Amino acid sequence: MSNEKFDLKKFIEDSKNAVLSPKEYFTTLSITGGFGEPVIKAVIYGFIAGIFALLWSLINISGGSGLGGIFGGAVGIMAFIGAIIGALIGLFIGGVIVLIISAICSGSNDYEANVRVVAAMMVLTPINAFLNVFNGISPVLGGIIGLIVNLYGLWMLYHALNQTLKAKEETSKILTLVLGALLLLFAIIGFATRRGINSVKKKLGDYENISKEFEKSAKKIAENYEEVAKEMAEETEEIADEMSEIYGDTEGDYEFEMANGETVETINPVSVTIALKSLDENNDFAILSKGDSFVQAAVGEEGYVVEYRDDSGYFRSVESSVSYEKVVVVFIGFLGEDDSWKEITEWEAAE
Repeated sequence: MSNEKFDLKKFIEDSKNAVLSPKEYFTTLSITGGFGEPVIKAVIYGFIAGIFALLWSLINISGGSGLGGIFGGAVGIMAFIGAIIGALIGLFIGGVIVLIISAICSGSNDYEANVRVVAAMMVLTPINAFLNVFNGISPVLGGIIGLIVNLYGLWMLYHALNQTLKAKEETSKILTLVLGALLLLFAIIGFATRRGINSVKKKLGDYENISKEFEKSAKKIAENYEEVAKEMAEETEEIADEMSEIYGDTEGDYEFEMANGETVETINPVSVTIALKSLDENNDFAILSKGDSFVQAAVGEEGYVVEYRDDSGYFRSVESSVSYEKVVVVFIGFLGEDDSWKEITEWEAAE
């Protein structure tokens, strides 16, 4: 690091020339002398930017979250400290970025030289912080001004590449134009997104009122749920009674039981059909019996396995994937004491 004393008067003059005459300034910028001067420049620029950030927070005109007074001051102090620390970090990270850009453009690969270029360009940091006041007036206006500052920064970088870092002019021009186009693209996307959000907010209206109305409706539904459920239960019971009248109650000594232990009290074609439909992997077995005779079905991989026993013996379906519809025919046929159901599939003796 150089032992040369920092000249504040020269610093002010260099800052003015870097902004107003970047081409001439970067022609004379020294690329040696250590990291002391760039660090001091970064601290001063960060300090000035922090002052503006603190000031805008105290008077609450920076487009923030509206935390004025004490809270605004606390936020401003953090912004002030952050601006200084951010400037120091940005100096060395920016040095790496400019070094990569310089290498692409066949310019200087000396890290110190690139850090010195970044330190000179950081004069825009306090300017950007000062102009941040326009964000409080209009986010769109603040965005446009920020875009202009960033584009001017690219203009400074272009001259720094050509005059200080001795990069190829044509390559520098192309790269600068590409970066400028990206800045414009991101700015347009940002403006479009902000406009879309505002449009959505306008269409939605007052979200709080919508939420309150929804909450009222939900409470009303909850209050009426018990009454509605009771009415549905009564209607279901009436339908069941009508079915019983049509098909009649259980005749003879039939019994119906499933694997989960549940039984069907009133056995008729409707109740048997519904019970069979409820079979699944957890409740995988049903049997309809009368005395020593029975038909039974078990849930298989793709269908059902069906068995029966009567005076002729004990038999099992040859196919292991009997469809639900066929199972229903077997059970209802057994219930109606009509042996034609035995013809619905092939049977083999069961041990």
